[in-house]
Amino acid sequence: MQKSLLFFLLLCFVAVFQQACFKDVPHGNLPSGQVAITFDDASVDNWFENLELLDSLKIKATFYVSAYHTFTTEQKHRLKTIESHGHEIAYHTATHPDLVKEVNKDGLAQTEFKEIISDLSLLKRDGYTITNFAYPYGSHSNQLDNCLLRRFNSVRALSNHQDYYKSLVKESGTRKVLYGANIDNNSRLKDDRILSLMDKAREHNDCLVLVAHQINKPSLHLQISKERLLLLSRAAAERNISFVTINQIAR
Repeated sequence: MQKSLLFFLLLCFVAVFQQACFKDVPHGNLPSGQVAITFDDASVDNWFENLELLDSLKIKATFYVSAYHTFTTEQKHRLKTIESHGHEIAYHTATHPDLVKEVNKDGLAQTEFKEIISDLSLLKRDGYTITNFAYPYGSHSNQLDNCLLRRFNSVRALSNHQDYYKSLVKESGTRKVLYGANIDNNSRLKDDRILSLMDKAREHNDCLVLVAHQINKPSLHLQISKERLLLLSRAAAERNISFVTINQIAR
């Protein structure tokens, strides 16, 4: 009798476990790839204005914030609202310099204090848990990587037209130094190439990292259009690819 009861309880546990694991997976199919869309700089007002658009497209993104010490009370409130929608807040320096040039000029210790510790402490004071970093202009070195990976789970540089495949996390060979492909209006990366990279992510169970700045601001070069976001959303749905934040992939 005891054995029968234990067997019954075990079956119940397995059924509940399976339901919990697969309840959010459409038609019982596991996602076969990921896309991490990231936004850089300090355009919190623009990001906030487009929250509903991102929500409607089921896009969860990572926002690498710079110049936090200049944010108004209202902008800080808006950044908190962005985070509350399931997006990640990450770090992008205090004044957005080329860090390699700063280190050559002022040394590593002074650059770290001025550009990393200063605003990062303000974000932490305001309740953020910051785990990931992006280099301004993608400019980095082994020295900077080693230094910053003591504070962050990952650092993100940029890929370019010669090595867009490095934007695939497994392709780049590490989950610590990531490379993102620019998908702004000024990018050389066209829609068909983005879709091709998404296909690679699906085929290899990989994650494609993409970089933008402002959203739906046609007068700017550093903006991703609403049309391109719609394209990404449709393509992800067709390929059963999920949108993730950087803290979901960085180790």
